[in-house]
This record gives sequence, C-alpha cells and structure tokens, in this order.
Amino acid sequence: MTELVAEFALVVEGRELGGDVSRGASAARVYKQLTKQRSANATSGVLFGAEGAQQRHDGKWWQSESDTWDLLARLYEQRQQRRDVAMDDNMDASTDDDATLSDFVRAQDLLERDGQLAEYVEVRRWLEDTAREFQPVETRKGYLFYTRRSIRTQDTADSNAMSDTTQLVTDIDPDASSRQRRDIAIEDHEYTTSLLRTLFEYVRRGRMSDAMALCVESDEPWRAASMKGGLFWRDPQLEDAESTDRVGGNINRNLWKHACAALAHDTGNDSYERALYAALSGRVDEVLTVCVTWNDFVWAHVNAVIEMRMDHGLRGACVYEQAPATSFAHVQSRRTCATDMAQVFDIVESLDGCVQNEARDPLRRLQRALATNAFAEYVEEFAQALSPETDVRMVRVVAHASLCVRQSGAELPEPAVSAVLEAYVDRLARDHDELVAAYVAQMPTERQTHVYAQFVQMLNVSRDHRMQLLQRAERHGLDTHAVCRAATSAGVQPDDLLDSSDPSDSSDPSDQFELSEPSEPITNTEQRQVRALEWTTSSSHLYPYALAQACTLSRHFLLRGRTNAATV
Repeated sequence: MTELVAEFALVVEGRELGGDVSRGASAARVYKQLTKQRSANATSGVLFGAEGAQQRHDGKWWQSESDTWDLLARLYEQRQQRRDVAMDDNMDASTDDDATLSDFVRAQDLLERDGQLAEYVEVRRWLEDTAREFQPVETRKGYLFYTRRSIRTQDTADSNAMSDTTQLVTDIDPDASSRQRRDIAIEDHEYTTSLLRTLFEYVRRGRMSDAMALCVESDEPWRAASMKGGLFWRDPQLEDAESTDRVGGNINRNLWKHACAALAHDTGNDSYERALYAALSGRVDEVLTVCVTWNDFVWAHVNAVIEMRMDHGLRGACVYEQAPATSFAHVQSRRTCATDMAQVFDIVESLDGCVQNEARDPLRRLQRALATNAFAEYVEEFAQALSPETDVRMVRVVAHASLCVRQSGAELPEPAVSAVLEAYVDRLARDHDELVAAYVAQMPTERQTHVYAQFVQMLNVSRDHRMQLLQRAERHGLDTHAVCRAATSAGVQPDDLLDSSDPSDSSDPSDQFELSEPSEPITNTEQRQVRALEWTTSSSHLYPYALAQACTLSRHFLLRGRTNAATV
C-alpha cells in the first residue's frame, strides 16, 4: 500500500505523465495499470486458509478498483472530446431525413449526435471487457458426430441394438429434432449445450467474431449466419460513388431482430440459445435467466436500452422498403425495458440476494455515479458522510477520481472536493508527510495556507525535516511565507494558553502566579510552542515576524512565572 500511495502521488505531481495532466483520462489510465498490477500480485501464489481468503479478497478489491479507473478514463475522455467539438458546425448536420444513406452511415451519425447513446455504448463495452473469465468449449469437427454414427449402425445392427436408438432422429439437419420430435445422441446434446453457452458468453463479452468463427470451425455455419444478421446494411457506393467495396450487412435488420426474438421466446430451445438470441435482439427476459453477477445484469439491461434507442433513432426515411414484421407480435417482451442508465441501476439494485449486496459495494456505487454522469452529486454525498471510520482506500479513490474528473473539464462542487482532499491529507500526514504538499496544492488558494499550516504545526520532527517539507510546499506553488506565519501563530498560542491580561487584576494574585525555578524542565506544551518559532526562521523575510512572535511568547511565559521557558 505504501508504494501505491507514492505512485499515485507521482501522477498527481505530473511526473508519470511527462508533466501533462490536463486530461484526467490519462491519469486514470495510469491508476488503472497500477491497481491492475496490485491485483495480479495479490492473486499470484494464493495461499490456503484465512490468509488465502484475505489474498483473494484483496485481489478482488484491486481488480474492481482497476475496472473503476478504466470506466472513468473511457467516459471522461469521450465527454472531453464531445465538449471540444461542441461548437463544430458539422455536429448540427443530421442525416435523419436523408433517404439515400445506408443504415450503417445513419447509425454512425446517430452515435455522433447522441452523446448519451454513445456513452451507453461505451459502458456496454466496459461491461464486456470486465466480464468474468470463462472456459470456452473446444472446437469439434463433424456435425452431430455421434448421432450420425448411430444412424449408420441402425442398418446393420440386430433388432436388440436397434431398440436402443429408435428414439434418435433419422435425418442430420438442424431442424430434424424439432421436426421429428426426436432426440440426438447424448454426447451431441452435451456438446451442443456447451457450444450454445460458449456462443452466449462470447456475445456477452462483445466477441461476436469469435462466436461466428467457433460456429464455422465446428461445422455449424448456419449459426454464424443467424448471428451475422445484426450487421447494419451498408452500400459503399451510396457513400462514395467511386467506391469498389461490396455491399454488406442486413437490409432487413428489423425483421431479423424479430426472428431472433421469436427464437428467444420459444421455450423448447436451450436456455443459453434463448439468451443468445435475446441478447442479439435487445430483449432482457431470457438473458436475465442466465445472469449471475452484477456485471451480467447491468450488461443485459444496458444492451436492451441501446438496441431500443438505436431502433428509435433509425426510424424515418429509408432508401428501401423494409419487410413487415407483424407476424411476430406474439413475442413481445414481458418486462418493461429501462429507458436510461439511472433506471438500469435502480432495477439491478432492487434485485435480491448476492447481486443486491454487490450493488451496495462502495466501488459499485462509484461506478454507477460515473456511468450516470452523477459524480458531482456522489462527491457531495461522500464528503458529507466522511468520518474517521471511512475506508481509507475509498478516500484515496474518491480523492484521485475527483482530481481526474476536474482535470477533464467537468464542474465539481469545490467544497466537497476540498473536504475529500483534506480527509486524504489527514491520512497521509500519519505515514507520508512528504506527499501532503502535492495534494494541498490541488485545493483552492484560500484553503492551501490554512490546511498546510495546520498539518505542519502538528508535526514533531527535526528542523531539517521541517525545512524539507517547506521546500516541497514551495515546489508545488504554496505560499510558504504565509504557511510559516500561520503555523507559528497557531503553535505559540494553543487553546490552553492563559490570557495575557495583567495578573494583578485577580483578587488573589498568588493563585495565578508562581515563579518557576530556572532548572525546572519545560513542559511538552511549552516545548511545542517554542519549536513553533522554527517555521519563521526558514527565510530572512520572516525574521521581523519571528522576533515579534518570540517576544509575545516570552511575555506569555513571564506572566505565568515560567522563566525557565522564557529563557530557552
């Protein structure tokens, strides 16, 4: 943890980014790599027992934090780019009513114009890239190999052998089982089940090309063809008259989606086959039946929202007449689809069991805030809930996330950001006082002097170390003279110091004044007060102020009869 804190500080100082931290996404990517390495270290050589459980827990935290930095980098880089081109005249151009353009071009234009939809697509990619690992099925040549072999043996086997295979299909084609209402060989059934699960897991992770390649390599190319129907129709010659590229995609994509929905709706199909085609068509009903983790459930709903908004955005003028899909009215989804990202997370958080518990995880809450563009509200809530018991890891994450978001150009509530940074500085002061200046420099100017003076005033370190801390503060642009004056002023006048009024005002002066012996040692409080003057000896410009404070402190000591402290 110590090394990580120092590495994060280097990024804040700009050293890890070549001095350029104008883009918060760049810093977030560095944080992602740092925490990803921590996750790999934590899970390598995992032990057994309680220590092994702690290792796995730590590895899960670091992986989740790395995913959080990845999400932040993706979204805020996109938001920054969108702000950069917000005034571009080309952004005002729309292709909605241009009937000569293909679906592919219109979809690209929709993503450029609809920033929110583009963010949803990026969140889906993030959910796909951060999905849990799985073991794909192996490639097997020969469609229904064992069923085919059983059919061949029926012609030569005796009647007893034939009785064991009479329930098998007699034809080898994809529709034979449903047409004849017979089974395929158990070995083929097991492989088909594993294949369908692998295909869904590939689609779940955005690996459509891998899914189609597996179908072809397993001698089931029709499955690849059925999945390829989701590609948007594209005619390069409509985009460029001189283009020689071939026409591609599906000109009747909407009809294809209805056909996929029908396959998903059919209860006679395998659960993963139904989930596969439900995901391709933007349904959630069947996908949710195979979801396990928070990540899975969020992906299912986000995917449905994207497909719904894409369909709505592509309605209108078209160069061709689409095929009717009225015969698929019976396969409408039973669930009400979410319409935005906030509703997606609300639905997932309302689920029971381990998914709801995972949704309450602090990093999951932060991921929701980033995905819904509600980080400003999140920081305010986090700052209000700060306490000594707040997990120091979350304080570190939110502090650095606030800096990244602010560097990307987004507006954040400054008091809340300062509160989080001050909480992190308070943690750093215990073991990493040399890093404090880098974070104090990120606060508003009016807070920098107070916070850093409060920090150095409480230190009980050597004079050389104090001067080093002042040098670090100066390197980060802090007003060190103001810091020294504030630290000395607060140090020489602690709360327990008696008022400097004339002791003769007391009715019984002997009760207020007792002369100490010169050899009597001074108290710890007096030692701290005297040492507070060291801050004003760091520069000759502060000597007049140092002399004034020394005189004031000596007067206080003498009025209390502490001649031993006054002569130190």
